[in-house]
Amino acid sequence: FMNEQRHRWAVKQLYKAQHSHFPPQPGDTTPPNPYYDPESGPLPATSFCVWTSMLKRSIQTAQYFDDEEYDMKQMRMLDELNAGLMEGMSYATIRAQFADEYRVRMRDKLHYRYPGQGGEGYLDIINRLRPVIVELERMTDHVLLVGHRSVARVLLAYFKGLDRCQVADLDVPLGMLYCLEPKPYGVDFKAYRYRGGGDAGAEEGMFEEVPGYRLGPAANDMQ
Repeated sequence: FMNEQRHRWAVKQLYKAQHSHFPPQPGDTTPPNPYYDPESGPLPATSFCVWTSMLKRSIQTAQYFDDEEYDMKQMRMLDELNAGLMEGMSYATIRAQFADEYRVRMRDKLHYRYPGQGGEGYLDIINRLRPVIVELERMTDHVLLVGHRSVARVLLAYFKGLDRCQVADLDVPLGMLYCLEPKPYGVDFKAYRYRGGGDAGAEEGMFEEVPGYRLGPAANDMQ
């Protein structure tokens, strides 16, 4: 899917460059467009980075990218929210064994921090993602982040200009791919859902665009 999107981008950029100016006319002092000549060749290739967290599931997801075609990097700042004492437990187990903590967190997920060594909350995720956001905003290369839901919520909320109070409750289902393209007026946003080979009418292991996708609150989500 990413190889196909990368090719489509290159074709679109070449077309835009070649058609951004009409042929020069007598007396025209506008600087010439170096890409106007269709025989001038393709635009220089833009690098494509793939960043994962340091967690095994993120690294394994990205292991099939060719590191000669993609610039691979692992970043601890992209790790999932650490649940401290409750790390590795299912939501049902947390609710059964830590009922009081469960109720406190559900009342205010944004400001809640998991108890125990290494326990984090959404404010911690926001703070450790600041350097990642700075790096993303200065980049001119493409970048794919293979991460986790708490991280995705923070990044999506930031780049979509949502209020901080909305971060912890954003619905971020598993198997989603979000595409954000900077524009002069903001960000062009698209969402794709993974369709496995068992889905009716779905191509094996492919993502399909979800038309009109809108970010909204999750019905009930501990993470």
